[in-house]
Amino acid sequence: MDTESLFLRTLDDLEKRTNATDEYEVLLAAALLRKLLLDSPPLIDQVNATHRLKLRFRINGPTAYEEMIVSDGAVFFSLEDAIDPELDHPPGLVAPIDATRDQLLARRVMVVNGEQVTIHHLIDQLAHIEGAVHRSDPRERREAVLNEAARQLFIGGLPAGTRQIQAVARVVLRGLRPLRDAVRKSTS
Repeated sequence: MDTESLFLRTLDDLEKRTNATDEYEVLLAAALLRKLLLDSPPLIDQVNATHRLKLRFRINGPTAYEEMIVSDGAVFFSLEDAIDPELDHPPGLVAPIDATRDQLLARRVMVVNGEQVTIHHLIDQLAHIEGAVHRSDPRERREAVLNEAARQLFIGGLPAGTRQIQAVARVVLRGLRPLRDAVRKSTS
């Protein structure tokens, strides 16, 4: 399979998983996000080498409300759908920014027992500890804390981190829409 076909199929697969309710189906979204954003080289870089698009991911940046909760020593905090500024959020919970890939990956989405978890951490956790790519034992405190949280904290019937990855996937899909369109145009 050529790189552009792999890219399109990966996005199609990721899109299906954003609406899934089965934990296994949603968990595998982390492997797809890893392939797109974190592999060496990331699939989006391989595909975008010919198109040279300036990709941005529209996310909610930290709000004063979020900072207040986190600075107050929250034991558990999860951004969940609030990462997506295109959803209907109450005033004060919207701070849209057009993030680069690095800014997206550095965005804090959870705090668990004092450990701040970024999108990059979450993808790695789900891919390499929870089993989306392979399953292993936690090596760092953050990994152990997230691993324990996956057993105890559920949102919408899914472990909190797994549920969070659905919102991340929606944001990534929207950010990659221009590249997806360019690939479709060039292959048709």
